Amino acid sequence: MKKLIIVLGMMFCISALAQVQAIEPTWKSKGRELVTSILGLSWGAKFFGPVPLAPVADIKLPEIPKQVKKNTDIGSYTRLKKDPTEYDRLPLERKRQFDYKFIKELFMVTRKAEAKDEDLSNWLNVLDQQGSREGIYQALTLDEVYAALENMEEKPTPRLVEFSLNFSQRFFNQTFKMEALNQLNLYSLKRILSEKGLDLAEYYEVNNLEDLYLWYAVFSTELATAYAPLLKTEIRQNTRLEYHLEWARSMPVQHIKSEFIIKLHSVMNGLQLLE
Repeated sequence: MKKLIIVLGMMFCISALAQVQAIEPTWKSKGRELVTSILGLSWGAKFFGPVPLAPVADIKLPEIPKQVKKNTDIGSYTRLKKDPTEYDRLPLERKRQFDYKFIKELFMVTRKAEAKDEDLSNWLNVLDQQGSREGIYQALTLDEVYAALENMEEKPTPRLVEFSLNFSQRFFNQTFKMEALNQLNLYSLKRILSEKGLDLAEYYEVNNLEDLYLWYAVFSTELATAYAPLLKTEIRQNTRLEYHLEWARSMPVQHIKSEFIIKLHSVMNGLQLLE
């Protein structure tokens, strides 16, 4: 009883202070913490209400078409133009630093092997001459080296197959058969899902860039929420949807596509190691 009187007295003090200042969430949080520490969770919730959940942005996936044009069919449409970003205004040497890191990561997540100095130099020159990150990815996954990887006996693990089925349904609006995916290996499955994602990104790039940003933001948030350890870097592990949305709006489309590639490959590589 003595404890209850003390708690009630403190509550009145808090209420008196609130008459002078508008009550902020911090007052309520501190009051709840104090009561909880003395009387327990039930009394803390009774006096101050339950601990509120963090607000979640109400941003849903944009409409995903059942079929999209293949990214090799570019004769009948024009991509929407995006205003220059801060990245576009960086000096060439600073851009090369980012491109260098991208190429190193791309080799590691696609082939699980480090890029040679010659590879880094050649692909940096391609980007210097206005080549695309997406184009480099396609070149690396359509050459003889990757073809050999796709012929390896490395069947996808059950966790990877389950992820691929759920991921395709949610983010591509397509349903695959488990039996079909079990016939592929890790490298074929990574390439197929990445190509479908790039095709969809290109569809949005032609029709509505905001839909591309939304799609990427939901994709990044859900991957970070479910598979943070597999994404490794703190930025990619960020679970705030607003963060990924604003990042996509502020970056060149090629960077959105390259982040999609690296994140997807990273998660799939990690799931392949889990039995």
